[in-house]
This record gives sequence, C-alpha cells and structure tokens, in this order.
Amino acid sequence: MERRGFLLKSGAMMAGMSVSQGKAQLPKKDGPIVAFEKPFQALDYDRMGEELAKMGIQGIEATIRKGGHIEQKNAAEEVPKMVASLAKNDQKAYLVACNVGEITPENEKYLKVLKDNGITRYRMEYYRYNLKGDLLQQVKDYTTKAKELAAYNRENGMQAIYQLHSGAKLLGGMSWDLALLLQDIDPAEIGIGYDLRHFRTDSGLSWKAALQVARKHIQAIYVKDAVWTGPRTNKLKNVPLDTGFVDKATFDEVRKGQKPLPMSVHMEWGESSIYPKDKVMEAVANVAREVKTLKSWL
Repeated sequence: MERRGFLLKSGAMMAGMSVSQGKAQLPKKDGPIVAFEKPFQALDYDRMGEELAKMGIQGIEATIRKGGHIEQKNAAEEVPKMVASLAKNDQKAYLVACNVGEITPENEKYLKVLKDNGITRYRMEYYRYNLKGDLLQQVKDYTTKAKELAAYNRENGMQAIYQLHSGAKLLGGMSWDLALLLQDIDPAEIGIGYDLRHFRTDSGLSWKAALQVARKHIQAIYVKDAVWTGPRTNKLKNVPLDTGFVDKATFDEVRKGQKPLPMSVHMEWGESSIYPKDKVMEAVANVAREVKTLKSWL
C-alpha cells in the first residue's frame, strides 16, 4: 500500500476508534460486589457471612489455596461447609483465589470440587518471567498452557480470571503482554481481573493505552488504591480507596462499554495482610470502609 493510502486508512481507523470510545457508556446495572477474604479469613464461615451481609455486598473472593482459609488438599471437605454457611446470609463465593495455572490431575480434581459446589469462576496462578530470557518467547510458551486451561474451562463451564499484577517478574503488569497471551482465547474461558491499583502503578502516564489494549478481555475489576511516596517518590504505599491515584474517573473508564462485572474489594493498607483472630474485626471495619467508598462511585 502506498504511504498516502496507508496514512488515510490509519487515520480513518483511529477516527472510528475515537468515536466508538466516545459512545461507550457505563453499564446500566452493577455487577456483584465481593470482598477478598484474605485480611479477615480468621473468621469462621458463619460469622463471615453475617459481616458480609452487614456491608450489603454479595459475597467473597475466597482463598482456597496454600496459606488460604481452605487449603487445596482440604477443598472437598471444607468447600461445601463454606458454601452452606455463607448461604445462610445470602452470600456466595463468587470467585476463588487459587494456585491453578495449568491442567494437572490434581488441579482437575480441585476444580471439579469447586464446580460441584456451584463455584465456576476462579482466579488462576500468575505466570512468572525469567528476566534473563526472551520475554516474548516466554509469553508464547505460557500461551500454550493458557490455551489448555481455556479448553478445560470451555468443556466444564468454568472461567479463569488472570489478575493483572504489577512487578517485573509477573506476566501481565504491562497489560500488553497479557493481551498477547489472551489474544486468541475467549474471555469467557480466561479473562482479566483488571486491578486498578496495579495497572495504574505499572502503566503510569500511559494508563489509558494500557487499558485499551486489555479492555476486551476484562471480566472482573479488582478495587484498591496506593500512592507513590518516600524522599524520591519512588516507594509504593497502599492506602484507603479514593485517597491515592485510583479515583472514580479511573474506575469509570475501566467500566465503560462493559457488561456488569464482578468487583472484588482488596483491603491491603491495614497493619497485617492476614489479621489474627483477636484483631480480625479491625480488618472487617477496614473492608467495610472500602465497600462504602466503592458504592459511592456506583
């Protein structure tokens, strides 16, 4: 194609993209709000359901993994108990954080336990880079694993969520690499959990470009906040929602043109990542504060 023709075609495409983006609207309905249970996983299932109901949300992102509320090896025994207890207060485990990143006999058995208990969406394990190797080749290699996982999900009516997480060693922090991984995979089989704090951290001033490349893959939103601090403003500090660089404008931009998506509230600014039993109600209060802020954005 001649240079002039190429430029005209490119300009038309960009104009069309701008118009379509300008027309994008916020969803008319809101998806379920859930709380990532890690900070308050010291609660028993019944008490957890009671506290979630008080917040006026719909459930949890459960930690059924190594070091979680339920260890993967205990899932068959404990998951039915958790589901039944949460249901007493009309709560659900809408999403499960787990260690599944590929299909193995052990992981298939675990995923079947989730499905048998009505849990069809799980946050998968991260893919990790070897920074001394060819990163693009590693994305290609991980794509093979991801396609196998997607095939399992398609055949079994499940969906994996890959949380976009900052950090040089984690595939996905830049958004572009995660879009490459998922470009030929149906979002209904593996989608992105778009983390507001992590994507703003790693994309900086280019956050709208990062969002656009990932947008069609987004299947959940992770809600949390942070600020840059320190003498050289190069240290990241987790803060309460809407007090850092994650604001309603960012949240709305992610939601534009999307169907109602699950929103998982992650409270990471407290004094502990997992609160002990004697302080767990502090974690509950902090999470309730985050939920209140999120609701004010809706």
